[in-house]
Amino acid sequence: LEWREYDMEQARFVPGGFYVPPAKSRLAWLDANRLLVRSDFGPGSLTPSGYGRQVKLWRRGTALRDAPVVFEGAADDVEVSPSVSFDSGRAWPVMVRSITSWDTQYVHMAPDGRMVRAPLPPSAEIETVIDGQAVAMLHGDWTVGGTTYRAGSLVAYGIDGVLAGQAPQVEPVYVPAASEAVEEVEAAGPVLYVKLLDNVAGRLKALTRDEQGGWTARDVPLARNSVVHLLEAGGSRSIAFVGVEGLTSPETLYAVEPGEPVRRIAALPGFFDAATMEVSQRFASSADGTRIPYFVVRKKGTTGPVPTLMHAYGGFRLAQHPVNLSKHPSRLGPLAQFWVEDGGAFVLANIRGGGEFGPAWHESVLKANRQKAFDDFHAVAADLKAAGLASKLGISGRSNGGLLVGVAYTQRPDLYDAVLMGVPLSDMKRYSKLLAGASWMGEYGDPDKPEDWAYISKYSPYQNLKAGAKYPAVMIYTSTKDDRVHPGHARKMAARMASQGHPFYYYENMQGGHAGSADKTDDAYRATLMMTYLNRELKGVGK
Repeated sequence: LEWREYDMEQARFVPGGFYVPPAKSRLAWLDANRLLVRSDFGPGSLTPSGYGRQVKLWRRGTALRDAPVVFEGAADDVEVSPSVSFDSGRAWPVMVRSITSWDTQYVHMAPDGRMVRAPLPPSAEIETVIDGQAVAMLHGDWTVGGTTYRAGSLVAYGIDGVLAGQAPQVEPVYVPAASEAVEEVEAAGPVLYVKLLDNVAGRLKALTRDEQGGWTARDVPLARNSVVHLLEAGGSRSIAFVGVEGLTSPETLYAVEPGEPVRRIAALPGFFDAATMEVSQRFASSADGTRIPYFVVRKKGTTGPVPTLMHAYGGFRLAQHPVNLSKHPSRLGPLAQFWVEDGGAFVLANIRGGGEFGPAWHESVLKANRQKAFDDFHAVAADLKAAGLASKLGISGRSNGGLLVGVAYTQRPDLYDAVLMGVPLSDMKRYSKLLAGASWMGEYGDPDKPEDWAYISKYSPYQNLKAGAKYPAVMIYTSTKDDRVHPGHARKMAARMASQGHPFYYYENMQGGHAGSADKTDDAYRATLMMTYLNRELKGVGK
C-alpha cells in the first residue's frame, strides 16, 4: 500500500503532504506535524517475514530518507510497528515489537524520546490508553506484585509511573466468565467500551474507573444472539458507534452514549427474505470430548437432510462470527445466501484455534496440537450427518482455512463431497520460506526443525496426497497477486492432484491480493463459479 495525506475538510490530498511509497508500512500520528513510520527503508530494514523492523520519526517538510530511526527491532523479529493513543490531551506512543507470532514486546516512548519497556509478559497486548492507564489483554496468566491475573483478562497500569522507573501498579479491569472472550476494546473519554463474545454471540459493556482504581461494568442493551462490531469510539460525549447484525438480519448502526438510550442511526437493507430462514446453534463432541459450537441456517420448514456447505477457519485467534448471509464469512460474496435460498443449508463451525472462548481456545491447537482443530472439523461434519441434517456435505475455508479443508479431505475423504479450498497453505514443508510465512511459525512450528516437521508432516496436504485415493473433486482458487499466502501453494496442490489423476477445478484471479478478489464484481463472479461447482458436486446439476 502507499500512504498519502488527505484533507477531509477540503476533500483533497494535501499538496506537498506526507507520502509513503508502496510497501508494507505502518504509520501513526504523533501530532499534526510528526509521524512515526515503519516501512521499507532499504537494505537491512526488513525482517525475514518481509516487514519493517525500524521506526522513524518524520517531521513535516523533511524527507523520509533523512528522518531519524528512533526504534529498531532484532534482525530475526517478525515486525516492528508504531502505535499512538490519545488520552487526557496527550499522545501516548508505544513501539510494538513482534518477536514471534505470539510473543510481543511493548516499549513506551517518553515525551523526551526515551524508550522504556512496558512491564507486560510477552503474551500480553496493549489495547488502548484511558486516564493515563495502559489497558492490556492477557493471553497467559501474569503474576506481578504477588497477585496472579488470569489469561483472558483485561488489566491496566499507569504509564507515567513506568516512565519514571516505578514498579507497575496493576489494576484488574475485566475478568471474563468461562463462556466469554474479550474481543475489542475502545476508549472514549472516561468510558472504556469492551466488546465480548458469549458463546460466540456479541455483547457490549461500558466500563468506568473510580479514583481508587476500581472498575465498574454495565451492559449496553443490544440485540441478543447477534454479531456486535465496535466500530469507533471517542469525542467529548464518550460516544461509541456499534454495528449489530446476524446471519439473517442486516447490519444496523447504533450510537451508544453514557446516560442516554441506545440510538438507531441507520441500517443496511435486507438483501433476502429473512422470514423464510431459521438459525440454530448446535454442539458437536470432538475426539477429546470438547464441545464444538456451530451454527446452521436452513429454510423454515425444512425436514430431513439437505445439501450442506460448512465453513470454518480455526487459527490465529480469529473468531468466526455469524455475520449476515449476504456477506458470507471470509469474503466469499453472497454464496451462503444463494445456497440457502436455493434449498441448501449453510453451517459456520467455531472450531478451536480461533478466539471464540479466549486464549485457551486458540492455544490448545498450536504447533504439535494442530490435529485437534482438524478433529473438531471432522466432528462437526460427522454430527451434521448423524443428526440427519446434511445429505451431501461441501466444505469451505480460506488461507489457514484453506489449509484446514485441504487437511480435511486428505484425512477423511469419506466425510466430504465438495471442497472450496481458497488462497490456501498446502505445502507446509516450505511455507516458512514463502512471502509472510516466516511470521506464522509461532502458530504451526518450524518445518526446518526435525521435531516440528515430525508433526507437521502428518497433516500437510501436499505431502499427504495419495495416488489411488478417492477424493472429492476439489475447487482450488487463489490470486496471482496474493502477497500473504503465495499462489505457489495452490498451483503445486493442483499440479500434484493432476499428476496423480485426481479430479479438481482451478481458478486463479489475476488481481485481488489475499482476498482473492479486487471488488464486488470479482466477488460476484467467483460466487457464481462456486455456486455452479456446488450445484454440480452436491446436487448433480450438470453432471
